Amino acid sequence: MAKVIVNEKIADNVMRLIEAAVENQMRIIAFGMAKTNRKLEEMEKETGIRSKEFYRQFQEGKWSDEMKYIRWAGEYETLERLKRDLGELQELELCS
Repeated sequence: MAKVIVNEKIADNVMRLIEAAVENQMRIIAFGMAKTNRKLEEMEKETGIRSKEFYRQFQEGKWSDEMKYIRWAGEYETLERLKRDLGELQELELCS
């Protein structure tokens, strides 16, 4: 777990600013996740395969290098990165 420690002399104002920034970033990430999930769902409907399974197979070279599959893999990687970022922000501990 990451900790952010703020000097006591400026703690109140800075803590509010940091909390607001973290909350805003979490909203941005949640929006990005929703948008990415919609794109993944479109490909899943088109192909009949879940994105996680597609990505595993794509990494093994079982899918062609068509641009739509490269984009699909990129969207999956983006979603995983967004999940990781959101989790790290949710675990962030602010200390003064």
